[in-house]
Amino acid sequence: MGEACAEVTVDINHPFLDHFFYYRVPPHFPMPEIGTRVVVPFGHLIVHGWIIGYSEPPRGIQLKEILSVSSEPGLTPELLKIGRWMADYYVQPLAEILKLMAPPAKPLRKVKTQSGQNTLTFTRPRRLVLSREQVKALHEIEVALHDCCFKQFLLHGVTGSGKTEVYLRAAATAVSMNRQVLYLVPEIALTPQAEAWFQSVFGDQVAIWHSRQGHCEKYRIYEDIKSGRVKILIGPRSAVFAPFQNVGLIIIDEEHDPSYKQQEQPYYHARDVAYQRARYNRAVLILGSATPSLESFTHAVKGHYRMLTMQQRPLGRELPRITVIDLRSEQQVGSSGLISRYLREQIALRLERKEQVILFLNRRGYAPLVFCPECGYVLKCKKCSISLVYHQATRNLQCHYCNHKTPLPDHCPWCGSSKRLSFLGMGIQRVEQEIRRLYPGANLQRLDLDTTRKRGAFAQILGGFARRETDILLGTQMVAKGHDFPWVTLVGVLNADLALNLPDYRAAERTYQLLAQVAGRAGRGQLPGEVVVQTYFPEHYSIVAACRNDYNVFYKEEARSREFLGYPPFGDLIRLRLTGEKEQEVASLAVALADDLRSIFQNENLAVLGPAQSPVRRVKSYYRWQLMLKGDCNGIRSKLRACIQSYRKKTSVIIGIEVDPYGF
Repeated sequence: MGEACAEVTVDINHPFLDHFFYYRVPPHFPMPEIGTRVVVPFGHLIVHGWIIGYSEPPRGIQLKEILSVSSEPGLTPELLKIGRWMADYYVQPLAEILKLMAPPAKPLRKVKTQSGQNTLTFTRPRRLVLSREQVKALHEIEVALHDCCFKQFLLHGVTGSGKTEVYLRAAATAVSMNRQVLYLVPEIALTPQAEAWFQSVFGDQVAIWHSRQGHCEKYRIYEDIKSGRVKILIGPRSAVFAPFQNVGLIIIDEEHDPSYKQQEQPYYHARDVAYQRARYNRAVLILGSATPSLESFTHAVKGHYRMLTMQQRPLGRELPRITVIDLRSEQQVGSSGLISRYLREQIALRLERKEQVILFLNRRGYAPLVFCPECGYVLKCKKCSISLVYHQATRNLQCHYCNHKTPLPDHCPWCGSSKRLSFLGMGIQRVEQEIRRLYPGANLQRLDLDTTRKRGAFAQILGGFARRETDILLGTQMVAKGHDFPWVTLVGVLNADLALNLPDYRAAERTYQLLAQVAGRAGRGQLPGEVVVQTYFPEHYSIVAACRNDYNVFYKEEARSREFLGYPPFGDLIRLRLTGEKEQEVASLAVALADDLRSIFQNENLAVLGPAQSPVRRVKSYYRWQLMLKGDCNGIRSKLRACIQSYRKKTSVIIGIEVDPYGF
């Protein structure tokens, strides 16, 4: 028997290095634990890496020694195991996965406790009587918690049905058993509200975890989670990698939200990782939503998840009345199309009553398209094949892919005409301008990516709305997620069709979810609510189902279409995207790769679709082509990885792999 050497995966992002390397542990070193971060020589470089195991190296390898071992805490056996699973399932480099999980470095100065940063407050009623549906759902969850067994629930409750109260009481049960709780929200902006909810019950046992926190603050929270001082952790998808010692309950609120899917390498879905963590820890997993993803609902229908339903709002509160406005009719009578006559009247009525209004338009900027009225030239990004969006506040044209910005020119770049450039389409800044003109006495706040860039801006805007300092809240999809404002009696959806025609098989599902979610912000208090939906396609099944608040009707229609076409959840989908500076080289390689994959998988229940240009052909000066694997992808990943690696060795074209792709 030879000596056991450390298997080290090095922290270098390169496709050729997606495997481990052997290193000898110096005799004067104590044997480092698996998961420890180390410094090793790598060619002419000195690099960091992680020890992922020990084994005897093959003969003939020239071994180098580990230079140093980090004194910082390493990856736990659980996280290392889940990292291996992620690297295999998502066909991603293990080192890139482990970087997601790596603990923050210990700060050089003393870490100060930060408190009082949350500007949102939540007053929980002292005597809150649960509805029959809440009692039933909570009972099943508590039984599973006391059994200390892995179990997963889909909590399908309409907006305002009291899912949050079920979460709070289930968390209290887990904490009483000395187990930790992870509560995931779709994005950072929702953490202040969730923190207010849980702090009303658990006080300083609650912590927030996300990427915008300061380094020192994040290290302190990391240590508190690991020691068990933090019982409830709240955060977006990155919080799924926190170093829990005894997690007993994982809650994924708004589980349908696409923000849980990482949209850049290494690709992963927090819902899948949470499933693995719950299974490893024999914990309870709750997926909660008023509009479940097709994947989760199908799992529940097949019996893989336990379905818990809450179809009524507590205290006899009714779901909001929904009024559909056909924008085609509005145009026939000469309306601008921004805000219909009926919606204008209803906004004025709510302002007169001192009630609050939420308006929803999922499009940033002032105008999505700028063109020359003389020659018709459309101003596009020089690095991306996408039109530039005009932002009025800065008078800049901006690309929402590469973030390139340029001032609005005073003449046409193509024909030189000095005639004023024209704006086409409706962005949220243009709507803001119109509302201020129509209701000059109203206090209006806009909630989108551009107004929430500064730290604390999101909580400040929502805090003012919660205190009724704001009359109208105009926002993108940020206003559709989980907010509870009892004085909101009117919600206006300005254009329900924006997502319908995107080149994405999830377009109808996304439309239904956004409409149903934003509609659920109305009538959550004692006053009845109304939702006004403006659309050019009132007959589309996703819009009809959302307006009727009937998920089952939507599911039957969407599932029938997906199953016929073999799309998830009725088949697997893997996207291979090739990007490079020379389009001909990218296209040629895509054709060759597709032919090879068809040959490799000819005996599999798998189709290779494409290649074709990506819907957005060029991003950041790189041309993009793609192909899809559709069918049964179980058991094919090792062959796929080997094929891709062989191509990567002979080309500079980047080949990315995304399992279950989102977006385009």
